[in-house]
Amino acid sequence: MTEAGEGAAGRKAAVRWSKALATGLLGLAGLLAAGPAPAVHKLDPDTVTSAAQPAPVLYAAGLHAVRPHQLPAYRGPADPGGVVQAPAPEDAAAWAPLALPRHEARDPVRAAAADRPLVVDWLRIDHVVPAGAPGPLALYLPRVVGSAVQVIAHDGSQWRLRWDGTDQWREQWNRPVLVDLGPAPPPGSRLTLAVGLIHYDGAETRVARIWIGPRAELAERAGSRHVLQQVAPPVGSLTFLSLGLFALLFWLGRRREQAYLLFFGSSLVWALRNLHYYVDMPQDRVAYDWFWWMTNASLSWVMVLVYLFALRFDARRAPWLERGLLGFVALMSVLAMPWEASPVRTLVQLHLINALVGAVVLLRLSWMAWTGGSREFRVITASLWLTEVFGVHDLLLVSGGVSPESIYLLPYASYVLFLAFLYAVQVRYSMAIREVERVNSGLEARLAAREEELRANHERLRVVEREQALLLERQRLMRDMHDGLGSTLMSSLVLVEQGRLDAPAVADLLRECVDDLRLVIDSLEPIGHDLVTLLASLRHRLGRRLESAGLDMQWEVQDLPPLPWLAPPDALQVLRIVQEVLTNVLKHAQARRIRLATTLQDSTVQVLIEDDGVGFDTGRSAPGRGLRHLSQRATRLGGGLLIDSAPGQGTRVALDLPLQRGMPA
Repeated sequence: MTEAGEGAAGRKAAVRWSKALATGLLGLAGLLAAGPAPAVHKLDPDTVTSAAQPAPVLYAAGLHAVRPHQLPAYRGPADPGGVVQAPAPEDAAAWAPLALPRHEARDPVRAAAADRPLVVDWLRIDHVVPAGAPGPLALYLPRVVGSAVQVIAHDGSQWRLRWDGTDQWREQWNRPVLVDLGPAPPPGSRLTLAVGLIHYDGAETRVARIWIGPRAELAERAGSRHVLQQVAPPVGSLTFLSLGLFALLFWLGRRREQAYLLFFGSSLVWALRNLHYYVDMPQDRVAYDWFWWMTNASLSWVMVLVYLFALRFDARRAPWLERGLLGFVALMSVLAMPWEASPVRTLVQLHLINALVGAVVLLRLSWMAWTGGSREFRVITASLWLTEVFGVHDLLLVSGGVSPESIYLLPYASYVLFLAFLYAVQVRYSMAIREVERVNSGLEARLAAREEELRANHERLRVVEREQALLLERQRLMRDMHDGLGSTLMSSLVLVEQGRLDAPAVADLLRECVDDLRLVIDSLEPIGHDLVTLLASLRHRLGRRLESAGLDMQWEVQDLPPLPWLAPPDALQVLRIVQEVLTNVLKHAQARRIRLATTLQDSTVQVLIEDDGVGFDTGRSAPGRGLRHLSQRATRLGGGLLIDSAPGQGTRVALDLPLQRGMPA
């Protein structure tokens, strides 16, 4: 049989130290464990309880007998209904009254004996069936610690086995016993039962009060306790571990946040610590002892990891405290190892030391939390105090200071820590969101200021560019008027003063000056880089002069794509080239027809001017200054000028202009 968790060493000190802290939890534990308030009866074989729907009877007392037996009789479960090989005593004198719940302390002398025998503590109940008992009956025992359990019934002649739990002795400490007693006997009948607690002589044992009543109601009570003792702990552990895995993933992305790594470690060790609440114990004795060492020592590791996690939520660091906690948990893990010479041999001693150290550390954390700690640090510290109270309650439950009918509360601390961690993460997330919003607001304000500054700079730049454009345009006009109109006027003035020009010649010179001035004005018109519009303005201005000279103007212009480079200076050059060609036709060609056409050829736009005049021999005649100027202007525009003529066949002038031009000429 097991001795893990048994022993009286430190029990009295634990009870005196921790009873005050756990008083407030007794009501909670009783509420979780008991359900509706039962009727409590002391054993009275002559008493009959009758009711239309009788409640289960709670026996707070019974008859007790102790009988030594040999181990082979209890190595395995027996067949229900069979004759008990080592029954309870038949002699009434062997029985003595006993109050329940019962706690038998460990006897160090008897427990240390090398050949100590197995004994059976028989608890006898004489149940009188009440009137109106509905359906089959059952026996319900909330908790048995330190013993294997058998339930036997007396059939009037001998004891017969009703339930054998000797194969569950390792897990019996946390599993309720529910025994089906079969159909209810007639009202007033006496049902004699005995519960056998099989254990080594001198071992510590605890047994709760015994219920006998309708099977359906007691099965519901047993099911509720099963949920509280065996279902809720793994759910809490898995929930805690799931959140720990989430914290681990978060830490992998932000290695500086050690709090999340510590929380993952806490959740992992917590899952190991709670294994004994819901898994079957190892059958091998050595493995069994080391399993209990793992679950008990891991409680110290959980405590230290959770405290280190809490310290990460405070800006003030306490390296001496952290090093002390790590040293403490390493020392306790070694001292609690399942060796014969280990100084910490009982669960009570280990829990008592953890509770004392935890209380001291929590006092330090509380001082830090309430003297400048953050909100999340205060909440985590408060949750750790609640966990400490849960641990003290369980210490009292292990040491006998609390009724064995209570439940272990420490597994539920995982829910408390889970909520505290969620709150801390929520606070940090909210703070991060507010910080991001604050930074974004500042960035938006700075961006708005920068945009306003850029807008003002852009407006100033536009003013400067507009002034510069006006200045450049003014300079261009001055240059064009100086080179064209101004030069013509000056040369005409000199000739007139010398008397070398007659009136018709002066009129021609003045007409040329007016045409050049109009060209400058036409080049300033907004044409949107459209060559056709530019040529149309020239046609409109020269149309009457051509008609008065007897020339038929054939306009064969097609739509052309815009020329991005066709700014006013370049537009003026195009106008001068075309006007110069038309002027030459008027003066020298003796033509009757002029054809002006435009075509698009790949990446080139061509302006074609043809006449049917007298022409000239391009091979024999050297080009004059006017033709050279036309070619130079076309070259500056990035294009070319081609002249084709022959005597008697007219003249053909082709001006090629590029669609795109990299750099201005």
